[in-house]
Amino acid sequence: MSNPKKPITPIKRITRTLRWTLITLLLALLGIRISGAAEQLAYFPSRHLIVTPAEYEDIWITTPDGLRLHAWFMPAKGIPENQQAPAILHAHGNAGNIADHESFSNFLTDAGFHVLLFDYRCYGRSDDIAPINRAKLAIDTAAALETLFNHPRVDPARIAVLGVSLGGPFALNAAANEPRVKAIATLSTFSSWQAVAADMSPLGPLLMPAGLDSKDSIKHLSNQPYLIMHGLNDQIIPPRHADILYKAATDAQLPVTLKTYLGDHNSLIQTNIQARSDLIEFFKTNLTDQPD
Repeated sequence: MSNPKKPITPIKRITRTLRWTLITLLLALLGIRISGAAEQLAYFPSRHLIVTPAEYEDIWITTPDGLRLHAWFMPAKGIPENQQAPAILHAHGNAGNIADHESFSNFLTDAGFHVLLFDYRCYGRSDDIAPINRAKLAIDTAAALETLFNHPRVDPARIAVLGVSLGGPFALNAAANEPRVKAIATLSTFSSWQAVAADMSPLGPLLMPAGLDSKDSIKHLSNQPYLIMHGLNDQIIPPRHADILYKAATDAQLPVTLKTYLGDHNSLIQTNIQARSDLIEFFKTNLTDQPD
């Protein structure tokens, strides 16, 4: 005679339900992380109408995977066209396109530097091939850097990179893979993808995979001078990220300088005269040996 099944108690039923709910939630989080869906939601490209200023040159960059990227070559003022000058690659921040980020670097042309400001894929007039992710944007940045090295008006022995916010990890990665880069500056950038995700949500580090992090690229720089700039009132990327980057650079025994200013995330370089002056002096010191 078989033993009758014991009835499931309410506590066991609740425990079993919670267990399966937790397993389902963990599998969902794992799927989001593996698929890269959380990262894709982090980008805010814009394809609004761009009018190229008369003084700029439209540049088209071809990536290794066959895409065309749009860029502005912003020529140094007062430099004859037949004379090469130092140049800076500007890897811009997240939202918008080059038209929205011009003011983060156009003042450098007054100081005698050419600037190449480019749009990543899916931004501006660049090819719109979705989805995008950090590995693809790193490819775009490297392609833009190579284009700058080959521009006839640029002295290839005097090239630096500037990474602003989202552009920071891509600028650092490009410089780490190209020892010809003479100097690197990052403005309002983050130390790692998981760390900035944690600033936004407790679940952020679970959803955002690691990789191509600024603090790791720093370890592979070829002793290039590095300037870290950050606003103390930055509510988007807190200034603690600058401290993490600085520690990574000092641990790697790099020539690094950390400068902080009163200012927020988006208007620091536009409103803080000292920040502009410091950035110009850094590039002059490392590209022209003529600091102000």
